[in-house]
Amino acid sequence: MKKIVTVSTLALLLAGCNPGDQQADDTTKTEQKSDETKQSNDETKKEDTAKDTNKEETNKTDETAKDDTSEEAKQEDNSSDSATQEDQESSDETKKEEEQKEDTPASENKTEDKKDESTDKPDSSSQDPEQEKPSKPEDETPDVDKSADAKADLSLGNLVVVNKKYGLPIDYKPSDLVVPDVSFSYSGVLEQSYMRAPAAKQMEKMFAAAKKEGVTLNAVSGFRSGERQKVLYNNYVARDGKAAADQYSARPGNSEHQTGLAFDISAPSVGNGLTAALGDTKEGKWIANNAAKYGFIVRYDRGFQSRTGYTYEPWHIRYVGVDAATQIKNNGQTLEEYMKVGH
Repeated sequence: MKKIVTVSTLALLLAGCNPGDQQADDTTKTEQKSDETKQSNDETKKEDTAKDTNKEETNKTDETAKDDTSEEAKQEDNSSDSATQEDQESSDETKKEEEQKEDTPASENKTEDKKDESTDKPDSSSQDPEQEKPSKPEDETPDVDKSADAKADLSLGNLVVVNKKYGLPIDYKPSDLVVPDVSFSYSGVLEQSYMRAPAAKQMEKMFAAAKKEGVTLNAVSGFRSGERQKVLYNNYVARDGKAAADQYSARPGNSEHQTGLAFDISAPSVGNGLTAALGDTKEGKWIANNAAKYGFIVRYDRGFQSRTGYTYEPWHIRYVGVDAATQIKNNGQTLEEYMKVGH
């Protein structure tokens, strides 16, 4: 063993190295490694410290963002509360205005009522169903006198002529008005439900005959006072103008309905409406072919406007008596032509 150590020492001396120096070098290397290790550990600590710092800053940023978000949420809540409060105030103001309107005296509301009245449309109730507007005006014959009305001759009885030329006093009303025992397009009894007694009896017979033949007819509008006609006519003028209204609506005092001898009739097939379409239905054709048997004529027949002054009305029947109705139908005449008077 001693020999091995001696040989190793000898080898070192021959190489020019001192064994103590070698140990010093080893010690130095160990210290260097220790220093490097410490330095590495310090750097690692620094990095960890930096990471911790970054985490703290990140946490602070997140907390700040949360605070900002919370603040915005609070502002939105405040805004929502404000909007809700404004809506509530608006609702309260609306209620106050409505209460004020209800408390307003009737005299202060007259202006609004007048506005509503000025924009009223023609009466479309069951009392007077709205007539169909004419699609194309027809020329009238020169004997139409629109400058002044002549008095209708009531002494003619069932043959009295009432048209644009011959008129009745605005307050005229027959004394023998009755309600015919026929089916109506409405329930109850109205002014328009009446008709003069002789005409009412004949209309009852006509309706009964139609029913036996499977034809359903409904009465719509009979007697009409001069005042009622005034309301209707003025409404039609307001809607369509005077020229158009004169083609299908009589002026006050110039309506056959006021005589109590005329009646508007219709059928369920056309909704009981006063429409030209009735003339092309089974019911309308039955009326045209059979009315004369009971003393009625279709007063304003198809193509007769230039001879009557009014558009085609297949629903408007007029009582003149069986003999006169038969002759007028067979001759293709109007009541004016039969009575040799103008319109």
